Amino acid sequence: MKFPGSKLLQQWDLSVRPLSLEDLFRSCKEIGLTGLAELRLPKTVGLIFYYLGGEVNALYREGSVAYNGEAALDHLRARALGPVGTISVYELPLDMAHLLRGITARKKVPDAPRNAADLDDLLRRLERAEHTGTLEVHAKEGAGMFLIVRGRVSNVYWETPEGVIFEKGEARSKLTAALRRGVPSIYLGDFSRETWKARTEVTAPTRHRLDRHGAAEDPLPRQEAALGEQVLADLVAQVPTLLQCFLFEMTTGAVLARVGPALPETELDSLVQRIPPVTTFLRNQTWGLADEDRLDYIELSTPRVSVLVAIIPEVLEAIAVVVDPSEPVPVAASALRQAAAEYASRLRPLRQRVPV
Repeated sequence: MKFPGSKLLQQWDLSVRPLSLEDLFRSCKEIGLTGLAELRLPKTVGLIFYYLGGEVNALYREGSVAYNGEAALDHLRARALGPVGTISVYELPLDMAHLLRGITARKKVPDAPRNAADLDDLLRRLERAEHTGTLEVHAKEGAGMFLIVRGRVSNVYWETPEGVIFEKGEARSKLTAALRRGVPSIYLGDFSRETWKARTEVTAPTRHRLDRHGAAEDPLPRQEAALGEQVLADLVAQVPTLLQCFLFEMTTGAVLARVGPALPETELDSLVQRIPPVTTFLRNQTWGLADEDRLDYIELSTPRVSVLVAIIPEVLEAIAVVVDPSEPVPVAASALRQAAAEYASRLRPLRQRVPV
């Protein structure tokens, strides 16, 4: 399976260089891989998905029988690597890997679009359904993928057979041109927040998911949630007049932690719900620029409130606050930036820890 936008990092020919599964797991973990390892063996294909160095999902196909999730991991563990086959390790863009981590179903779309108008119609239907997930396009000229969050396209990738990668507007143009040369295969993937939460990172080399049977529950998700709530509570303590304060994922818009009173007015509550998608949209407009030119702070004003957002790019999360007009915005902005920096610095050792 080829994911548009992936970058080949390493490839092993098992007839030349023998490799064990433990060596593969250790290599992926040491580099903190966000991507996938592909195993092509006689009559067998396996995929192991990684997020920040931890195994989060797997696919396994032997002949006409396919497995995914824990069943795939069990079959991979039981499979010995012989002298025939190849293993490839690919890096994926973080926004793509974030969505793939929560994909629960991937199905072929019947009546595939035959032209740009048909594709636009399909995307409009997904927008009305507020779909979150992926839309893959496989054609002779290459392969593309739409990343869709709440019905809106957050990014597009296109890769040619030669491995040349295009993104956003260029990718969409290449994809549209491919539709004019033939009917592609289209696959729709559904994102599940519950599945995303269940696929927690496992960061210790001796505790990857293939050896987790009977192991204690990984405390990392609870620790991250507690950290987010603590940082937000400290922020509200510094600026007690904040109307709302919350931490959210930019890729899915899911709120990870919230501190402060609920807004009493429906209109303001509606405004708060729009902050995650607006933040992601604005951030995407600076995609492709140097890191120092990417958007990392947003300030919006209405006649009634001010909305401030500090983006934490290394984890694709953000902290947002809604400020009362009586509160000086510079004071809240300074406290917000400090809170975002503290959250990032304290989250990093949690995800890099190696339990004993």
